[in-house]
Amino acid sequence: MLQQYFQRIFQRARVLGLLAFSVCATAYGAGPPIVIGQSAGLTGGQAAFSKDAQTGISAYFAAVNKAGGVAGRPLKLVTEDDGGKRDSVVANTRKLVEETKAFALIGYTSGAGVEAAMPYIDKAKVPMLSPLTGNMGIRAQFHRYLFHTRAGYGTEMDTVIRQFSLSGLTRFALVYLDDVGPANAESMRAALKKNKLEAVAAVPISRNSTDFGPQIAAVIQARPEAVLFITNGPPLAKFVQGMKQKGFRAQFISSSFSGTRFIDDIKADSAGVVLTQVLPPLSRDKKITRDYKAHLKEFDPEAKPNVTSFEAYIAARVLVEGLRRAGESLTRERFVNALEAMTALDLGGYEIRYSDQSREGSTFVDTGVVATDGTVRY
Repeated sequence: MLQQYFQRIFQRARVLGLLAFSVCATAYGAGPPIVIGQSAGLTGGQAAFSKDAQTGISAYFAAVNKAGGVAGRPLKLVTEDDGGKRDSVVANTRKLVEETKAFALIGYTSGAGVEAAMPYIDKAKVPMLSPLTGNMGIRAQFHRYLFHTRAGYGTEMDTVIRQFSLSGLTRFALVYLDDVGPANAESMRAALKKNKLEAVAAVPISRNSTDFGPQIAAVIQARPEAVLFITNGPPLAKFVQGMKQKGFRAQFISSSFSGTRFIDDIKADSAGVVLTQVLPPLSRDKKITRDYKAHLKEFDPEAKPNVTSFEAYIAARVLVEGLRRAGESLTRERFVNALEAMTALDLGGYEIRYSDQSREGSTFVDTGVVATDGTVRY
């Protein structure tokens, strides 16, 4: 009898102890994860760019999780490979929302894919933050659930064409991706028109192609003084290298979409390429750049800081700020409302502004040129 009595006391104490442990664990970060989905071209022509995007988001998520998560809940990034193919982006988005149960989406790497997925995103009412693109097709109309953290290509084109037309250049050739809607090319032409200019050539190309011989020949035949690109990095590298090998010298100007990895791919041939930048240069000592470099190093000591992972890192910062402002009773609508109320979020030298009428986030644009040593100088 006495033995049974003590066994009951012990079992009761054990149950109470387990309950107490469960309560404490939940309070200190063992709540269910907040799943965030990403579709990125981890294979194909955008593989390096997409890996950098994934790394930038993961670096900040790791720092947040180490500090206890958001309201006691860890962040979990689930990335699906789309190979840079538009239809795969749409399929991945459905999978992330319907099967993975992602709360929100972030850091997509295909502007064309986001364009194709927007009808589904609007209907599903799932928040999407910062596709890593200035694609103008997804900016042509207001989407309640889509938030940008960088300037669009229209702002980039306005900036560089104004600068170079003032320096006396008048003959511009345009090179852009063929799987994107007409809005990107239209933004290039519109920027030229503002300066009373017209393109001497306009050449669409495939983002995953490796042979641009006919397109290079068409551009050379037009005798441009400057070639303006809205493409991913590998086609830009092939185009610049191909034109230089044929002895043709022009001013090459790339949108921010190219990233900077192409510099390592073509080395000396990258010298003189002008890049638009939609974030503070990493060489500038700002709190946001210091935070990024510290979190990146902590996450992966071998990772090299670059503009792509930095852009993705900023996207993750804004997403987490929205989650925190939405409160513990987290719903997608509360999250969207919290982002919408960010009329001035200073991340430490880079500011985000939203409203109930605007999802642009930022209009910051800077330009730099690739030096002979491979660095980008602003």
